[in-house]
Amino acid sequence: MDTNDLVKLLPSGYEQACFDKKAITRKRTIKNPLDLLRLILFYLSGNKSFIDVSQFALISGIGKISDVGFMKRFIKCKEWIIWLTQHILPNPVIQYQKPGWLEPFQVLGVPGGHTF
Repeated sequence: MDTNDLVKLLPSGYEQACFDKKAITRKRTIKNPLDLLRLILFYLSGNKSFIDVSQFALISGIGKISDVGFMKRFIKCKEWIIWLTQHILPNPVIQYQKPGWLEPFQVLGVPGGHTF
């Protein structure tokens, strides 16, 4: 997936929310929300260290940021990440339709991975 595909998945207003939620307060190394999101996704993609993110930022052309610098920035992204997940993911409860064979029952929960 390239950056253009990623942008298509983002909710409108994601850039303004990034600034409103204080994920970016000054445009130094990380100049825009998309670059910040790319670094976050790289970090969360599995077994990445803050040093790995620092190197990725440099190699990918985002800029030079230290591992501690990214760690501090990542911590400040909490509210923005929450906002993104609330606006990207549909509400699964609203879109759920009970299968016909369950109509006679009041279902409180179904364990995942089981077939009936």
